[in-house]
Amino acid sequence: MDTPNYNKPDVVVKKSRIAKAVEKVEKLPAFIRQPAFNFLIGRAVPYVGTSRLKITKATKNEWVATLDNKHRVQNHIKQIHACAMMLIGETIGVMIMAMNLPGDRIPLVKNIEADFIKRSTGSMTGVVKLSDSQIEMIQRDEKGEIELEVMITDEAGINPLLMRVTAAWIPKES
Repeated sequence: MDTPNYNKPDVVVKKSRIAKAVEKVEKLPAFIRQPAFNFLIGRAVPYVGTSRLKITKATKNEWVATLDNKHRVQNHIKQIHACAMMLIGETIGVMIMAMNLPGDRIPLVKNIEADFIKRSTGSMTGVVKLSDSQIEMIQRDEKGEIELEVMITDEAGINPLLMRVTAAWIPKES
């Protein structure tokens, strides 16, 4: 199903590549959905694949990702590196916005703010949400930006950092 263009009420625009990928993966048998989706995201964004960030939920209103505390993403004290923590938030923050964009727009990262407040323990999970009014703005406005708060927790249920991602979009050049 195509996404309506709110600037021109009777005009329908194509869905983004991410929205199409989610729809295709949802048609697969349940046991293969998550690995297939993570493979696709990892191919599109190689560092996400290298880090083995796992997207565990991808809907128009909410994205959730986990990152295991493995050697490939650890710092000198055997915890998830600060940059890898930020990868969680940046990835799901931009992806949720991009999923809701019409296919004729380009998603961008405009700004990332991260305040590290506690030492983390073990694996990390990030959650980002969009309201229906935010989705409407993303679909309606030809160009814009949105600030998203990403909730990141560790295995102990503690928030080791406060993170905000400003995601932006512009029209594709013809």
